[in-house]
Amino acid sequence: MANVSRPRGLSPVGTVTGAPFNEQGQLFAVANDATNTYAIGDLVTYAGGSDSNGVAYITKMTADSTEPLGVIVGIRPADPGVSLQGLDIDLGKLYLPQSAGLRYVYVVTDPNVVYEIQADTYALADVFKNAGGNYTAADSLSQSSPQSSLTLKASTVTALGTSGSLGLPFTVIGFAQRSDNAAGSYAKVNIVLNKVFFKQAQGTA
Repeated sequence: MANVSRPRGLSPVGTVTGAPFNEQGQLFAVANDATNTYAIGDLVTYAGGSDSNGVAYITKMTADSTEPLGVIVGIRPADPGVSLQGLDIDLGKLYLPQSAGLRYVYVVTDPNVVYEIQADTYALADVFKNAGGNYTAADSLSQSSPQSSLTLKASTVTALGTSGSLGLPFTVIGFAQRSDNAAGSYAKVNIVLNKVFFKQAQGTA
């Protein structure tokens, strides 16, 4: 059976320590952004500065050359205030459109987390190599299609320890072990973040 194309960005599936993913994220702020959309599964980076309460700003990562901070795993539907009574709160909102105003998201920043990601195509021989991503600044998001379109870009695959490998954000540690997954087009692979704010890059010569 051929692999199904169903990108959803980066999905936490475990940790390199053997402990289960604890489903926790750190709170970050997204300033009013007219360029990017934000969805669960998107890779983000530190944008500099913070809001008036000291919550650090992040922005969507759209190039391999940027250092990742982590992956969005939740979007806060409403912010604390004097009272939320009488407000129309959409608890099903799983993404932020462009120009959504100041909003808050939860980001996994733990460098030990293992993620599953769909590749445009991937070969068995390329396990344990570094790779980059296919990024879209403004995804076509909706309630019926709310997830990130970020996928792994096979043409960027580079062996560890070779020129250019340190500049790539992902290290592929294996294929997702499922009966509906195989090498080739739309393969699902497990990765760790190679370069990240809270970890030194790996794969040095």
